[in-house]
Amino acid sequence: MPRLPTSCLAALLAIGFLAVSFAGSSPAVAQERPRTLLELLFGNRKAPEQAAPAAPVKRKPKPKAKSSSIINIQTGKPDEPVQKLDTAKHVLVIGDFMAGSVGDGLMDTFAGEPGVVIDEKTDGASGLVRDDHRNWVALLPGLLDETKAVAVVVALGSNDRQKMLIEGTREDFHTPKWTAEYERRIAELTSVATKRQVPVFWVGAPPFQSPSLTADIVTINLMLRRQVEAAGGTFIDLWEGFIDADGKFTATGSGVDGQQARLRGSDGVSLTKAGRAKAAFYVEKPLRRILGDTSVQAPLSAANPPISDYGLPNLAMPAAPAPVAITRTEPISMIDPSLDGSTALAATVATNANAPLTVPSARDRLVLHGDTGNPPAGRVDDYKIRTK
Repeated sequence: MPRLPTSCLAALLAIGFLAVSFAGSSPAVAQERPRTLLELLFGNRKAPEQAAPAAPVKRKPKPKAKSSSIINIQTGKPDEPVQKLDTAKHVLVIGDFMAGSVGDGLMDTFAGEPGVVIDEKTDGASGLVRDDHRNWVALLPGLLDETKAVAVVVALGSNDRQKMLIEGTREDFHTPKWTAEYERRIAELTSVATKRQVPVFWVGAPPFQSPSLTADIVTINLMLRRQVEAAGGTFIDLWEGFIDADGKFTATGSGVDGQQARLRGSDGVSLTKAGRAKAAFYVEKPLRRILGDTSVQAPLSAANPPISDYGLPNLAMPAAPAPVAITRTEPISMIDPSLDGSTALAATVATNANAPLTVPSARDRLVLHGDTGNPPAGRVDDYKIRTK
């Protein structure tokens, strides 16, 4: 019988070990890490270490969608979301990330008012320079038709510190050609709404933590104010609400409730919840003039009874008293001698201004005669001897 080569014998031994190993292993062992050929032939000097199972990745729950609700004053929990009326007036919010912050603040502001709906259609990376990313001039007519908005809130400009493609040439920021084209786009976007008799409220950008960025935003805000107002819109300046006493950027400041709060994010650009509420406060005042009586509070539900049901005193104003009839008083003549109990006018008593007075004055009695006069009874200088 021919003798097999050593390499063939090693291969047969390996196959045998593999068969025995798989035949005698449990299903749990079969799922272990595959062993190498050396481990099959010579065994493991040390039990193979199994990799520890990876810890499950904990994902943060997604924030729940905002809902308009009224807080129950008994339980402190929100009631059912406020149902918006079919006749509610819509406010369209467009623009960049700053417009998104203003839109969120407006939604919180009008959450409990069934007569107002805030339609936020923003794009955080958009602007007027990169119209290839989002052309707001082309999109706005369709958004107005879709929402039937009675007012438009715009916030654009924070992303526009960059080159602009003009007639095939990339113009640097704030060059004459850049400025002229940028102002034309501002006026064009504003006119899309104002020509439809839809009011436009353009929100200027607040200062940022970066000094260079803040300086450029000042320039952009000046262009925005000039062109928006020329096109019939309203420019809303947020600057004073986000600076300190020295006129510089501040991350904290007074909130809408008058308390100190953090208004800006750690990046020095974004707005916190308190900052969004403050930005919306600037927009709310002129916006309510457009909304009129539709921005009324929702009626109290059964879970929110009126104050009088809690045993508190009735705060209603009492009825006004009946008017008292006033009897007419006859006029008195100023030259009537009986007015002061005399038959002569005061002007005719002393014709000579230098004539001495016949009755000495209290000063003369004190200086010339030491007469202090009779003190009132009971005063500390009343030294009269009292007799029974």
